[in-house]
Amino acid sequence: MILYWTMFLLPIVASMSPYRLDRLSRAVVMVLLGLILTTIIGLRDHVGHDWSNYMKMFERADASDFNYVITSVEPGYAFLNWASSRLGWGIYGVNAACAAVVVFGLFKFLDRQPNFWRALAISTPVLIIAISMGATRQAVAIGFLMLAFNAFQDRKVIRYLLLVTLGVIFHRSMAVMFLPAWFINGRLAIWPLVIGGLVFFGASLFLRDAATYYQTSYVGTDIQASGALPRAALNVLAAGLFFFYRRKWMERYDDGPMYTIMSGVILLMAPAVLFAAAATDRMSMYLLPIQIGIFARLPNLVPPQFRVPVMVGVYISFAVLMAVWLFFSPFAQLSWVPYENFLWTGGTAGL
Repeated sequence: MILYWTMFLLPIVASMSPYRLDRLSRAVVMVLLGLILTTIIGLRDHVGHDWSNYMKMFERADASDFNYVITSVEPGYAFLNWASSRLGWGIYGVNAACAAVVVFGLFKFLDRQPNFWRALAISTPVLIIAISMGATRQAVAIGFLMLAFNAFQDRKVIRYLLLVTLGVIFHRSMAVMFLPAWFINGRLAIWPLVIGGLVFFGASLFLRDAATYYQTSYVGTDIQASGALPRAALNVLAAGLFFFYRRKWMERYDDGPMYTIMSGVILLMAPAVLFAAAATDRMSMYLLPIQIGIFARLPNLVPPQFRVPVMVGVYISFAVLMAVWLFFSPFAQLSWVPYENFLWTGGTAGL
């Protein structure tokens, strides 16, 4: 558990430092930090509530030929399993590759925030520790999505669609993120609609059973997503704060349209958590980067005399969220604590 708290507290300390690194020093720090996070996430050993399920997927790929990849509904993740098994890297090779995508996408997204370290600290409890170490496939999809959000901000429709497509081949539920492409240029333009429709149709070739799968797996069942309500509440709070400060946001930042659309989606989705907690929680994961961006910029939107108290309040809120989850969640106690890594266990899973 010490590792998790160190991962959370170090960026907080860095965010408060008055020192600024030059361009070269910052690049070196980013590379080293990226390698460290990739190692922590990617070489974890029996950490995460879906570890056994991912092991079954790896074993299935290990026992199959390349046809397994071609016929898979999520061929990106299937290919990583197939390739890692042939290279003898085991499940650790799969996780390391996935972690690299997540960290790269996260760093690129956070680099556009006013304070990288503050945004990294906010990202740590849920996105880095809970999702990236637990829901590997969806974490990769979110990694590509964060790059897609940058493309949205830059008004790059084709790039956005391609990055979302990459995310879909790792987790089919991300197909819903094709829809925002229609609004990249600030209106419901025809040609992005046509392109988005064509890409969505192509994706549907391997998404044909997705609707049935998610309906039977999540909606209308007794499955309850652990922590779904507090995570939904944080999303709603972030969206509410965005709309409250929207005028200031639009004056200071050029990504206001994207945050307006995504924050609106958060508020529209919120009631669904009451009757389909697990499914809504899965979908709301794709809006987690928006939450991170809003809370990371909140201290810059309030009056100057409130900036420090607001920043401290944000840190305390996420610290409480992390503490409650680590100490009281049965999932965390069973699958995250203690943290183990291949580097010192020499794990044999999938090797």
